[in-house]
Amino acid sequence: MNLLPSRTDRELAMAVRSWAMGLDARIASAEDAGTLPQDVVRELGDLGVLGMTVPEADGGLGASAVAFALVLEELAYRWPSLAVGVSVNSGIVAGSLVRYGTVAQRARWLPALMDGRGLGAFALTEPSSGSDAASLRATAVRDADGWRITGRKQFITNARYAPLFIVLARDAAAMADPARPHAGITAFLVPADAPGATVGPAEAKTGLQASDTSALVLEDARVGDDAVLGEVGKGFAIAMAGLDGGRIGIAAQSVGIAGAAIDRAVAYGRGRMQFGRSILEFEMPRFALATARTEVDAARLLAHRAAWLRDQGRPFTREASIAKLYASEAAQRVTYAAVQVFGGYGFMREYGIERYARDARATTLYEGTSEVQRMVIARSLLTAA
Repeated sequence: MNLLPSRTDRELAMAVRSWAMGLDARIASAEDAGTLPQDVVRELGDLGVLGMTVPEADGGLGASAVAFALVLEELAYRWPSLAVGVSVNSGIVAGSLVRYGTVAQRARWLPALMDGRGLGAFALTEPSSGSDAASLRATAVRDADGWRITGRKQFITNARYAPLFIVLARDAAAMADPARPHAGITAFLVPADAPGATVGPAEAKTGLQASDTSALVLEDARVGDDAVLGEVGKGFAIAMAGLDGGRIGIAAQSVGIAGAAIDRAVAYGRGRMQFGRSILEFEMPRFALATARTEVDAARLLAHRAAWLRDQGRPFTREASIAKLYASEAAQRVTYAAVQVFGGYGFMREYGIERYARDARATTLYEGTSEVQRMVIARSLLTAA
């Protein structure tokens, strides 16, 4: 494995870094408003970022998974809420369409996910099924006109911005099988304007406040026969594959958040004088930041390893979980250390570091909690043994 990203990958990331530097003046107001400005999303489409994971044959950039990880890190460094939306849109939704969609499905939906009109959404979680995704209760009934889907999806990123949802529901005709709890689960492409589909009010969150998180309510929502993504009854595998890729994205976002926290802490600490000298001349904050820097670099290498394996077409499920587990938990430790460097000022919104601490907290929860990642890693070890 080459530990250095290619020149093309680095140039893409640097272009996004340059663009993202212009966002600073807009972030606080957008976070307070709880929404991503549409023109910012449109600019990402114009830059090609939203189509990075889409092959050139389908109108995208055809960039590597490593390049996408680098770009998500750069976005999260400036604005984690934006990085989350891009990760779900391009990493999970567009990525699933590229892998499992028909020619007609890709032609219909990929342009809407790439041009900045909105950000696609992945509707798996329900009020009673989070980590136990196979216990979902949403049902799909086939009729003469296609399918009718009923259920409630919870904590759906990008719901208010989405032109398209990938909805996981169980085929009502599937026979119950305790040995196969995922039997009948099917992935559907549900347009935002599908009859019977309604987006609920936005959740009030601790962090990632500009990233939309809302419910999707489906009441006999009607879609055609052509709405099935992949095969009927094979949706659970599609969902898990999407989450594998999404976990690399969360690891990259965690690296960006943690890196930004360190840089802010160093800049503040250099100018903060106590007992006649900079606080960074004292051993405790210096060593805390040294440990933080080590953790960020380790997390980045783990994320790049998983992305590289994906680019090589090799299995990466375990490595994605390892990267996500380590990077997300490292982000908790790093942002804690950064707030400590700021002292009491770190608790004040004026200084901005508290936003990174709040945003980092979610990284251990979505795309599978840390506990779920440990289950995945342990299962792979036991299977290999």
